[in-house]
Amino acid sequence: MTKSNRRGLPPAPFSPPYRGHRVRVANYLDQVRVGGTMYLQTDDLDKADVLVPLTGCPELTFGRRYRLDSSSQPAGLPPFKEGRQYDILCGKMHDLGGVPDGWEPFLREQVVSLLIEGHSILAFCFAGQGRTGTFLASLVAILEPDVPDPIEAIRHRYSGHAVETRAQAQAIFAIKGMGLPKRWQHLL
Repeated sequence: MTKSNRRGLPPAPFSPPYRGHRVRVANYLDQVRVGGTMYLQTDDLDKADVLVPLTGCPELTFGRRYRLDSSSQPAGLPPFKEGRQYDILCGKMHDLGGVPDGWEPFLREQVVSLLIEGHSILAFCFAGQGRTGTFLASLVAILEPDVPDPIEAIRHRYSGHAVETRAQAQAIFAIKGMGLPKRWQHLL
């Protein structure tokens, strides 16, 4: 018998280290991977076609795509493999903050387009919780509009700590055209 949490749901399937776990979003089971830079190793980066850092890489611009190698590696990312190039789509957010301006178009026009084209992605923040959970729950809000609570869905599918702030939660529900439900008002 599977142990359940206080809401009666089974515990989230993953616990640290978050090293590129696959997480189902709509029909994209094998294409969406997530992690945390504090856990990711160089070989983990090979699990995806496009890296989506959600960390605050100061030299990268939100929403812009880059082709980088170890000689041009931005600070704050897991170590790049020598001699390999990486396709990077910058999705940086502030830690324990909200989402950047243009978040929903970024997801719809760039991230979802990559998935539709058949690319796999690896999205990550520092610990693989708040910003990464926000990224996942936002994708659920877009790609699974019938899911009433994208945060609950991602906490069930990925991590019980996914989405850490009220601003993150508000952005997720704004994608659904909704205000923040009372159950998430307690977030930072």
